[in-house]
Amino acid sequence: MRFRFRLGPFTFGRGGARLSLWKGGTGVSIPLTGKRGRTFGKVGAGPVSGYFGGSPATSITKHDKIGSYEGALIEAFGSDLQFIERLQHYGVPWRGVQERIKEDLPERLADRDNIAYKLVPIVMDTVFGQQNTAWKTEKRPSKNGKGLTTWIVIIKAT
Repeated sequence: MRFRFRLGPFTFGRGGARLSLWKGGTGVSIPLTGKRGRTFGKVGAGPVSGYFGGSPATSITKHDKIGSYEGALIEAFGSDLQFIERLQHYGVPWRGVQERIKEDLPERLADRDNIAYKLVPIVMDTVFGQQNTAWKTEKRPSKNGKGLTTWIVIIKAT
């Protein structure tokens, strides 16, 4: 499990510092610093995450086993700019997204693989938008040449 602590509206952790302003189930979380020297001066519109009442982010607690970790998990996923960029440009196998989510699940959870697998569409919907509108899955040949692998790709607006 990652170490994080909050001080007022600021969150500090392995992914860097974030300004998180929340009231009830509505809020915004903006990275101030991050991996590879990203600082506040380099923040663009892309890494800004907003969650609004009634979104998948607020309904996760009703449907999963991870309790209070879901907000931090979604925030960590959305703030991993290197992973998000790769996903936006090339796509990532479903298992790759699953493993990235699993990194942020507490190690003491039983069946982390299965929990991460079930969280893939919830996290993707929260970070990018609804499946088949903002992101989709597609089958691509597997590395070993036998069979197909499910990839997650971002639908680019035209």
